[in-house]
Amino acid sequence: KATRILERKADEISRLKEELHKLESQLRVLNSDVDSMARHAVSEVLRSYTSKGVTKWTVQKMLKKAMDKLYEDDVQMPDYALESSGACIIQSRTTRSYRHEGGNYFCGPVKVLPFVRSPSLILQPERSPGNCWAFPGHQGEAVVKLATRIIPTAVTIDHISKNISPTGEISSAPKDFAVYGLKGKHEEDGTFLGDFVYDAEGHVIQTFKLKGNSSESINYVKLKVLSNWGHPKYTCIYRFRVHGYLASD
Repeated sequence: KATRILERKADEISRLKEELHKLESQLRVLNSDVDSMARHAVSEVLRSYTSKGVTKWTVQKMLKKAMDKLYEDDVQMPDYALESSGACIIQSRTTRSYRHEGGNYFCGPVKVLPFVRSPSLILQPERSPGNCWAFPGHQGEAVVKLATRIIPTAVTIDHISKNISPTGEISSAPKDFAVYGLKGKHEEDGTFLGDFVYDAEGHVIQTFKLKGNSSESINYVKLKVLSNWGHPKYTCIYRFRVHGYLASD
């Protein structure tokens, strides 16, 4: 009996893998279509310039510049808290993740894992609804080891808009928060870099200039959330970025 159950599970996993490969293939096609549509739209706009005596070479140059701008990062500053560049979350200094009610994952009758989101999500560019790090209540913190030693100048926090929120509201968005610079992993308080307010009615991507004219370089940043916009159970952060310039050796 146990063997038959294992065989069924193996078949299910195999079918799921096939479905995953199909979805990945469809996503690649969709991304290609979106890219083609964007290029076509920009090309049509720029094509009118040829009738005004502008050379084809100039139009092609303008098209390339427009497309580069289209796919550039929206903040226009390096992100030293980007996971793919080498940054990471210091788990021992970071608030535990929220365990969603009724969110346990089951494999047949066996409970495998509670449904939790890793804090490392805030160091990644993906910002789909629900793909965020949630911690219990309205206060929590995360310590980030930066990709390299920098002199910090600003931070950026991302959330989603009410328009695409499945609930039609974003009360779980952070509100009041503070930022600290740390030289070492175990440094408790570090250097206070400012306290700020994320505006739930503002743009989904908000950049905050750090206060003071400190020229001290740091290796870690602590994000301390002090309140949210009213959600009673948890607070969500979609992305946290750290900007600055490289420290000289």
